[in-house]
Amino acid sequence: MKLAMCLAVCVYVCVCVYVCTGILKKVREDVDMNALDGKATPDLLLQSTDAVCLEFEWRAAFWELVPQMAHCVKVFLEDMCSKTLQQEESVYSSVSTLITTVNVSQRQGVELTCPEKDMPKVIVKFCSNVLEELDALLPLAVACKDDALLPVRSCYVEVCGRVISALLTRLEERSGQVPNTAPLKNLPTLLASSLYIQQRLMHYESQLRDGTRTPLTLLPVQRSQDVTAALNEHLTSYCVHVCATSILQDAESHYWADPKPFYEGERCSFSIQMWHYFLSGLRSDLWGSVSPALAQQTLAQVLAQTLELLLQRYSRAQPSYKRLPQIRMDITAILLCVEELMWSVCGSVEELVRPCLSSGSWVSCIHSLCNQFLNVCVILTAPLPLIHSTFQKELSEGITSAPAEPSSSQAPFWLNVINPTLFPQELLREQEAGEGSALWLLKLMGSGPGCCPALVLQAALHSDCLLLRLLLSRSHLCLDSEAEVSLEAQQAAAEFVEAIFSILSSLNNVPRALALALEGYLDRRHLWDHFYSLADTAKEAPALFRSIRAVISKPINSLIGHLVSMMQACEDLPGTLIRLELPESVLTKIPKEWNYASNEAKNKHTSKNNITLAIQGLSFIFTHLPSAVASLPLPIRFLFCMAEKHLSQHSRQLRPTGLLVWTLLGCLCQGLEDGETLELVSVQPLERGDKERLALLSECLQVSLAQQKGIPKPTVHKVLQGLEEKRPKWSSAQLQKTRKLCSESVFERVESGLVQERGGPSEPAEQKMWSALLTLCQEAGGIQNLRQIHHTVQLNEALLRSELASPEDLGSCSPEGHPSVQFLSAGSSQSAPARPFNPLFHFDHIGSAKFDQPTK
Repeated sequence: MKLAMCLAVCVYVCVCVYVCTGILKKVREDVDMNALDGKATPDLLLQSTDAVCLEFEWRAAFWELVPQMAHCVKVFLEDMCSKTLQQEESVYSSVSTLITTVNVSQRQGVELTCPEKDMPKVIVKFCSNVLEELDALLPLAVACKDDALLPVRSCYVEVCGRVISALLTRLEERSGQVPNTAPLKNLPTLLASSLYIQQRLMHYESQLRDGTRTPLTLLPVQRSQDVTAALNEHLTSYCVHVCATSILQDAESHYWADPKPFYEGERCSFSIQMWHYFLSGLRSDLWGSVSPALAQQTLAQVLAQTLELLLQRYSRAQPSYKRLPQIRMDITAILLCVEELMWSVCGSVEELVRPCLSSGSWVSCIHSLCNQFLNVCVILTAPLPLIHSTFQKELSEGITSAPAEPSSSQAPFWLNVINPTLFPQELLREQEAGEGSALWLLKLMGSGPGCCPALVLQAALHSDCLLLRLLLSRSHLCLDSEAEVSLEAQQAAAEFVEAIFSILSSLNNVPRALALALEGYLDRRHLWDHFYSLADTAKEAPALFRSIRAVISKPINSLIGHLVSMMQACEDLPGTLIRLELPESVLTKIPKEWNYASNEAKNKHTSKNNITLAIQGLSFIFTHLPSAVASLPLPIRFLFCMAEKHLSQHSRQLRPTGLLVWTLLGCLCQGLEDGETLELVSVQPLERGDKERLALLSECLQVSLAQQKGIPKPTVHKVLQGLEEKRPKWSSAQLQKTRKLCSESVFERVESGLVQERGGPSEPAEQKMWSALLTLCQEAGGIQNLRQIHHTVQLNEALLRSELASPEDLGSCSPEGHPSVQFLSAGSSQSAPARPFNPLFHFDHIGSAKFDQPTK
């Protein structure tokens, strides 16, 4: 780091020197040319109208230092790498064989190089130390692209290749020591480190690739890929080997020919329980270190391969009559364990309940093996007379007359057999890729290795935002009684509501989602009246309404900016030096050549001019009011439409315009009178006359909407009368045209897909969801808001699961009136730690359910 800082200082100094040198050189050349032509040279720079383009050539300052710079880069990186590896060796051999790790999230700028699903969570500490120095010197290598500076870049690439190769060699050495002298927990960390090195190398290659002379083949990209693949193979093969040779070896429980019952039929085989316990521990290690995508793939591979071993053993079993209950219980326990692990390896509802069995993925392989387990269970344990009668009945009814559709045969009906409550047949038989149950989405979110934006958005929109409504209704936000809530909890709850608003307010293809999610919260807190007084900034309101006001202020500020420019374009007559009115005797003696105008004449002209400008301003406002409303997101418009129905006490005032237009014009009137707002939108300083004309325009607008308090001025009546004479009933027509943009028919057309041009087909639900996700990704803070909702759902997963399991209680309030939902602030949700693995709990639990198997 010291070397990098010194080089940066040198670059800065040389740039400053060459900036000054370039300017002086250009000026000196111009002066010399003018001197030769006999021209004067004062104010040369001020008189020049041509654009001057200076070439600093700051890189030339390093031409003489190229050998020294290349040598410093080489020595520094090699010495740093050597010392780091020596230190790691001493710690590993003397202190602990458990590798020291570093969180990747603590490194700045790393998130930009690859998607979050491919980003490892922790890496080995010595790799982090070396890569930090390589990252620090990367800008120097990128800057040295001239021919004279290429030796520095070539030296960086060459040394980087040797340093990375040394790191990969050390990772291979540490992986070879598992499991002889090092624990299995090291393997996921080593795999994550190798993957991270591979990503950084690809980043270096993309930054240094400029189509020039630098040989980038020295970067060991291919070797890093090979090491990553080898470590992944080592991890999966070792886990499968441990299960096959140790965990699943239980001679006593697999003695199927034994005429005695196994433990009198009281429990399944102990090896099945240990197999699930081992996979749960492996999942915890993968979730805490490897990237989410690779973690899911690795766990699915180990699960599929070990499940295939179990299927081979149980399909060859020939149990005695006394051992039939045991094999039935073993297969049931296996399917229950797989069902619990499937939530972790699947990334979507479609992958869970509608897999493509011909795709060859590990998830589809698991589904196929579980269906085969059901066949084995039926063949081995069902009574022969029952099997025979079943086949006879099917043959007599003509089973071949109505063959099942190919798509329905792909449905994993083993899920319905093992858990019919959670997986009813009607949901599994659906041909379209629907959303399914809310519990499915909840369990997928809680079991995955990280935050999946598509899954979070799908869960947030499911069943009219059911999960979001539950979180709000079961929190202190919707309590009738005053409960003691800390300031941190109140701030976290407010941020959660703002995150919901930020996400749902931008989804124009789902216009009702925002209002449906917030309706219960606004009802219980009695907040609908805040919509009517939204333009009043002096009135205290929750943070949600500050967000709403910020959205509707964008078109308002645009209108105010145009109105300010319109008023500033009108020039006032110069003011008189004498404020008092001159007597008639004096006025008659003033020469006509002076064109003197009395104060009375000037006032009449100014008043007439102000009236004309006010009429033009009102015409401009009513002309652009429909476009201002149309620029607002559809969810905001529907939210105001729903709020208007809850404000029946103000129906008389809102009948001509509607609540949204009433609020927009109210905010516009306030902005025209607010000095700070006017200063923000104006390009030039506002004069007193400009402010007076804008205030008159605001008063005229208030009178036209019946918002004026007190008796209006005579000038206001003249303005409104002049507008009506020029365009009779036009303002009322514009208000009605604007109100139609907030009608129910607009939202119905959007939801039915009829807004597409030329009557195209309706947009599929999946395409609509991906379009909404793309909109969120393009907005600032969209993914962070989804991550905050994801962490909140995970934090309250048990509560949500219990609520969804009893749908008759979904409309009631929290038990005993106390809030149960916990919220995390935005900063805490960014650094929320992973769930710790509790070995005592997972030893005898399948998810939240317990192995109810008493032992002797």
